[in-house]
Amino acid sequence: MKRRRFLVLSAGCMMGLLSACGLPMSENVQVEELLRAPRLPGDYGALQNALNEWLGESAQLKYPMQGELLSPFLLQDLDGDGQQDAAVLYTTAQSSNVCIAFLQKDAAGVWQVRQSIEGLADTVDNVRLAQLQDGAATQLVVGYLAAQGDSYLAVYSYENGTVNAILEQSYEQYLVEDITGGGNEDLILMSTLEDGGVQIELLTVDRDGMFQQVAVMGLSADKFSGCAAVAAGLGADGKRYLVLDGWTGLSGNNLATVLLYFDEESQQMLPAEQISTSELYNASLRNVSTLVSRDLDGDGIVEIPTQPDEAGLLNLSQSRRMDFIVWMDYTSPEPEKSFGLLDEESSCYIELPAEWEGNLMLTDSTEGEEAVELRTVDEGKLVLTMRLVPSSESAAGWTRLGVVASRQMQAKFGPDIVLKDQSYRLSRSLYRLN
Repeated sequence: MKRRRFLVLSAGCMMGLLSACGLPMSENVQVEELLRAPRLPGDYGALQNALNEWLGESAQLKYPMQGELLSPFLLQDLDGDGQQDAAVLYTTAQSSNVCIAFLQKDAAGVWQVRQSIEGLADTVDNVRLAQLQDGAATQLVVGYLAAQGDSYLAVYSYENGTVNAILEQSYEQYLVEDITGGGNEDLILMSTLEDGGVQIELLTVDRDGMFQQVAVMGLSADKFSGCAAVAAGLGADGKRYLVLDGWTGLSGNNLATVLLYFDEESQQMLPAEQISTSELYNASLRNVSTLVSRDLDGDGIVEIPTQPDEAGLLNLSQSRRMDFIVWMDYTSPEPEKSFGLLDEESSCYIELPAEWEGNLMLTDSTEGEEAVELRTVDEGKLVLTMRLVPSSESAAGWTRLGVVASRQMQAKFGPDIVLKDQSYRLSRSLYRLN
């Protein structure tokens, strides 16, 4: 409504300006042309025009808030006929929820709206494309966020010019991944139960194009109070694993992890065999609310972050919120993968030589207000200095790790430091976690 008032006021001002310049309204320039929204290039502009003509008004495009697909326009062969289709996220003055229009090109190559469907809330949180069933068709997975904070998931199938919502359900976290090894992607839904705890549902699409529940598992309320994140990947043993990070306790600030794999014989999700559920829970307890499991090094295996015992690792810094972190692969006989420092303020992880673990203390440095030093606990020997400086700052004598929040993160080894691990590279030690 505010936008409409602005347009009306702008139109009045523009008419006054045109009259003042002595230009008749009918000559050369029309006010409605000046006020029309800028045309988007290529197919996007054609899609927007086709949608507006079909609606008889200008649609307000809706952008997903997060995820890999951040455009209101989705171009994909949705029905698997070999021709590109399109979906557009939008709202109008008459719609309270987000709508999705599905378009195809006619024989003349002009985009035409085939159908529109109303979504489940007024905000699009995320969107992704998925291959959930046999054939070449692609399904549209949309996560919605309601004004009161509730999240809803919908999966849309587009076939023969008709849209069907084959799933509509509340959720807390979801994941699209081939967990069962059937070749198609599966849908994993996480939700918090009314009496506490977390429920995990593994869903697949059957031959009729409808979802069926393959497995369901609950995590007890005395251990978890909600789901924080979920990831999937292969294990060192070749099995497919699901890694669930859950909130612990009533405070909702601490995290712990559950590791599950899909057992083809029983067709169920089972706890990992390499470490017991209780051992993993205790080992993965951590007090950094943003520190979730992820494939840190891009090898297809999801690593679980742990905060090691403070023995031999001391944090004495007053200037930076930093934590010693060890990333673990509990699907491997040798689980430790990476040791280093988490900078909570910039959400970055700096990998350190593994040989330093157990003999480090973190202190403030004289190199600047946002500089810290790593020294050995036993001798107080300087091994590494790190600092955040303006992007224009010279890096002479320093190794540039990367740009963090428009500033450079730089580091340099202490004098006479010789590493046993010749493969370690300080220049490749920075990982962004957001």
